[in-house]
Amino acid sequence: MTGDVPNPYKHAVGRALTTLRPQVHAAAIALEAAKKAFAAGAWTGGASGAFAADLQGRDKAVKAAATACLTELETIYRGEPEQVAPTAWQIRWRNQGRVE
Repeated sequence: MTGDVPNPYKHAVGRALTTLRPQVHAAAIALEAAKKAFAAGAWTGGASGAFAADLQGRDKAVKAAATACLTELETIYRGEPEQVAPTAWQIRWRNQGRVE
């Protein structure tokens, strides 16, 4: 299309994805050391069983949330055009100070 400009919203989402990907990996392994310690018997008896179960649940929740966030941003990025009209909402979004 003649007169179209680069989509600043797509660019911002792309930058967010670049930042997010390593964080998703970090979230996926964040509780691994604690899980290994429990598996090795680091704490037994008392409240350890409940704590270990809670740890497992939180590990799954963190991984699911991180993956869902990444998936959502990837879907947004793929759905955005490379170029937009100068009057498009993406330009107004940028002009409202949402992006440097």
